[in-house]
Amino acid sequence: MSFLETNDLIRFRNELLDVKLIRWDSLPDFGIYNDQVLTIIESQLSFLHLPESENTITPAMINNYVKNGIIDRPIKKKYYKAHIAKLIVVSILKQVLPLNDIQKGIELQISLQGVEKAYDSFCEELEQSLQLFAVIGMEENGSMTLDGIRPENLALKMVTLSVVAKLLTHVILSYNGVSKMIKEQGDDSK
Repeated sequence: MSFLETNDLIRFRNELLDVKLIRWDSLPDFGIYNDQVLTIIESQLSFLHLPESENTITPAMINNYVKNGIIDRPIKKKYYKAHIAKLIVVSILKQVLPLNDIQKGIELQISLQGVEKAYDSFCEELEQSLQLFAVIGMEENGSMTLDGIRPENLALKMVTLSVVAKLLTHVILSYNGVSKMIKEQGDDSK
């Protein structure tokens, strides 16, 4: 791994550790237009941008989410807290889940916690997951490691963990929540 690549990884790691998403109480208390929504979401999700990536969200994407019932229709062309929160969540989760699973997950969390708490919990969980990235360390030779993972397998480990996390998410959604899964399967703590 070259010096530049190592510095890029360290900078990326540090940027992820600094991510703090806007919380429910800090979202606008009044209706805002599409272009303002895009500005908020792009600024909040700038950490998702890799050099060759496209926009995190576009007006066409928002229209598609409305058309498919993933977010509610704007009220007189204005978007409110619930719209913005859902758009932030969808924009992040679409990196790893299909839209229908995202919609099911949003509905599940809202049914469990209410919209405000569900959104804030999502933000907290994402930030904690990004903090897990802090376990990546530097070896004396300058290569990046994750406890017990060889540098040449780091990307492989991350993508396989993503697959496992996605599979577990599908199982949880299919049961409509962990508590229902436990009730149906019995609590054998496995």
